[in-house]
Amino acid sequence: MIDDAERHFETAETRIDGYLKPRSKLFVDVATSRKTLIKSLRFANELFLRLERAGHRVVIASASEELIRSPCNVLEGRVGGREHALTPSPRRPTVAYIYGVPTGLSIVETSEIVETQYVGDGRFIRKSEYRKSEHVGPTWSSTKNLPSGRLRLVGYSPFHGIPWSRCWTETSKDLLDSKFEEIVNALRLGALDLVTRLKEEERYFS
Repeated sequence: MIDDAERHFETAETRIDGYLKPRSKLFVDVATSRKTLIKSLRFANELFLRLERAGHRVVIASASEELIRSPCNVLEGRVGGREHALTPSPRRPTVAYIYGVPTGLSIVETSEIVETQYVGDGRFIRKSEYRKSEHVGPTWSSTKNLPSGRLRLVGYSPFHGIPWSRCWTETSKDLLDSKFEEIVNALRLGALDLVTRLKEEERYFS
């Protein structure tokens, strides 16, 4: 999966907000800038390996199961009380099969509000990186949401009408790489809850 993801992201275009947009809609649920791509894929690879070593298969969901992908808030904090949802998103969720039930997994690079400077061709860069001598033409400053370099993992229920989610967001001093054991254990507990609720509603398990 990660090898396929790397190929998709290598040919992806960079959107105006700094995130990569793969040409295919079937890709592992990772949202990242090009600068943070290697870090994002390394984290995804290690997480998937840890889950599979524990007996939990990780795949892109089959179309036949009709699972939903939960929108993922990427903004660190909120603006005006509204969540900043990242698009585009893959056509199907990435899921880990834990105790026989699929659990959704989204890995995103968070975005932060920063001062930017216009440098032409519709592009803005961080004001701290702007050098007047390197750019020509009209310019102005603006506040925008840009990728932060920090990761967020969201585990969630991919079943309509059965909400469940758990989120981990790293900081510069507290990286997600140090939380693999905690993450796997929490996902397993969440899956047990999903199993119970699905059986109660006579869904998925029959």
